Amino acid sequence: MKTSQLIVVLVLLVAGCFSMDLSAQETLKALVKKCENMENVNVNIVRNKDKTTRKVSKVITSISFSNNEVLVKEILAAFNKDKDMADQEIENRSNGRVNNLFYRFGSVSYSFSEDGNGSGSLSVIGKGDE
Repeated sequence: MKTSQLIVVLVLLVAGCFSMDLSAQETLKALVKKCENMENVNVNIVRNKDKTTRKVSKVITSISFSNNEVLVKEILAAFNKDKDMADQEIENRSNGRVNNLFYRFGSVSYSFSEDGNGSGSLSVIGKGDE
C-alpha cells in the first residue's frame, strides 16, 4: 500500500514538473504570436529541418519594430510576468531603464533589446516542437 502511494506521489511530482516547464513562458509565447500579426512589425522566421526526417528541429523568430512605446511596455510586462519561471536571466539597464533582456526556459531562449525611442527587437530561439 505504501509503495503504491509513493509511486502515485512520484508520478504527480514528475507530471507537475513537466507542466510547469510547458507553461513557463506562456505570456511571452502569446506576445510573439500577437506580434506576428501586427502591422508595422517586421517578422523573420527561420526553420531548420532535420535532413533525414524533414521535421523542424529549430525555429528562430526575429521581430523588429519602430516607434511603438506601447509594444515596448507590453514586451517588458510579459518578460516580467514570466520572470520567475526562467532558468536563466540576463538584464542590462542604462540610466535606470531596462534596454536588454535575455531569458532561457529550458531549450527556448527569448531576448529583447530596445533603444529608448520605442524601437526594439525581440528574438526567440527554440526547438521545432515548442
